[in-house]
Amino acid sequence: MKLLTPISRLGLLLALAWATSPTALFAQDPAAETLQQRVGLPTQVASPTTPVKTDEDLGEISVVQKAPVPETFTFSTSQQFFYTDNVFFTDVNPVGSTAYLGSYTASFVPYSLRDWTPRVAVQYNMVRYGSVASGDFDNENISLSSQYVFSKDRSWTWTASVNAARFTAPHANDHEFYKEFVYDNQISHVEKLSKTLPLFFVAAYDLAYHQANPADFDRLDNILSFSLVYYPLPSVSISSFVRPASRDYFTNTANQTDRTDFNLSEGLDVTWQPWKYASLSADFTHTNDYSSSTHQSYNESSPGVSVTGTVKF
Repeated sequence: MKLLTPISRLGLLLALAWATSPTALFAQDPAAETLQQRVGLPTQVASPTTPVKTDEDLGEISVVQKAPVPETFTFSTSQQFFYTDNVFFTDVNPVGSTAYLGSYTASFVPYSLRDWTPRVAVQYNMVRYGSVASGDFDNENISLSSQYVFSKDRSWTWTASVNAARFTAPHANDHEFYKEFVYDNQISHVEKLSKTLPLFFVAAYDLAYHQANPADFDRLDNILSFSLVYYPLPSVSISSFVRPASRDYFTNTANQTDRTDFNLSEGLDVTWQPWKYASLSADFTHTNDYSSSTHQSYNESSPGVSVTGTVKF
């Protein structure tokens, strides 16, 4: 369920025409990370705790818990339209633009147990900027993940995944300019905060190693995510999040030595799901990145709207 993950929205990248300069080279790394945050790695997500019903005579009754059975095949698409005030993630003379992001994901669950679900997923993303064509890019992902539920109320989950990503410049004969493997371990928890209100607290910790090409961007991420999700109506959700993260880079170059970044993102999302197969969302995200490397700090704001469709069987 989309809204029970840390709501992270964003995605931006640099293309070949700009990637030849040293400053541009360093924009590839936060751009790839931003894309993963806006679209999400094609893995699994947490579910809310089982609701509690109340009877006038018997009092509070917990529903007999039944483990959800994952669908074998899932196909989804997200069409996003957004604005960013910093296309190239720079701290000097940022460039703003409207943008379109089309995302398409297919996943397959070959086998599952009550508390364990493996998944294979493939994903294609395309980003096009309205006024900065040099920033356009395409992206392909393949992901292998394993999710284990290790609490009786199913509120605690551990997801381990490996994601391979490739980025190409569509206006340069699909020239590949960046790729990476991401090895991620996430512990997440969902807590219902009120017996009477549909208000949830979601927390997660991610430890992610990025093996990149170029190797300048090899790094280890420590990410905390905290979200509040409220359902004023069964089909409407309002969600806010904050996500602090540290990034430690392993490769020293002429442009960076012992680089460490502190990245802080926060945002708000409102989603309406009139039909179980489709939803409409509006969101706003702001990100500040503070880097120990000269001229690598940046800030970026991005409001947007999206339409999402999903088919499962």
